[in-house]
Amino acid sequence: MDQVSVVFKEFTNVMDQNIRGVQIGCYSVALVGLTIALRKVKPFTKFKKPSDIPNHFIKERRELTGVVKRIDPNGTLLMIQHKPLVDIPLIPAGQLPVKISGVNVTGLGLNWLQAIVNGSEVKFIPIVKEKEFVQCEVLLLQPSKQKEQKAVNIGENLVKIGFGVTENIEKPLTEDPDFLLYYKRLQQAQKYAVRKQLGFKYYLKPTKNALISVMKTLNHLLKQLPKFPDKVHKAYVA
Repeated sequence: MDQVSVVFKEFTNVMDQNIRGVQIGCYSVALVGLTIALRKVKPFTKFKKPSDIPNHFIKERRELTGVVKRIDPNGTLLMIQHKPLVDIPLIPAGQLPVKISGVNVTGLGLNWLQAIVNGSEVKFIPIVKEKEFVQCEVLLLQPSKQKEQKAVNIGENLVKIGFGVTENIEKPLTEDPDFLLYYKRLQQAQKYAVRKQLGFKYYLKPTKNALISVMKTLNHLLKQLPKFPDKVHKAYVA
């Protein structure tokens, strides 16, 4: 009976050690997996420059969130303060330079961005990393009647109201099917603006026509004014 007890205790000790070993192994695997996941997702990182954004974020068209702090007129860049998944106040924030991809913004468009977009929360999808900025598809978040945020595509709206025009695109954008769908929407918006005669040259045309009309009216009125006789004119001059 004593031998049975001894054997049972030894068996229990061995099993206990194995269980602890398995637990340590599971914890180790979980810790490694969590580390890899954190490095891939970067939930605490505040992106401040193009190189901060991982390449797989672009491949996966990862949607990011931030607040537009200002509009840089040099290149019409949105200076966005990126908000990570977990915003830790102790981590210093910066301003990520973002260009609205596929759109050349006009002067009126710059004013529109200053008035409507500056200071607002946006979502942006990185498309291409350049040295000085990131090309992105940018969505403006606005409240709707259902008390839910509505996402308005800034690039499409700029082109649709004639405050921007589509740019010529090159590789790798010409080989990106997701971007080409977005670019097709931009082209459709530009066709709408042309059809409705929206844009700076069309806003200028009515003003020009009005000025020409006023000048013609003034000239007509001047011709209708009575002329002074030469004698009266000479006496007045004297």
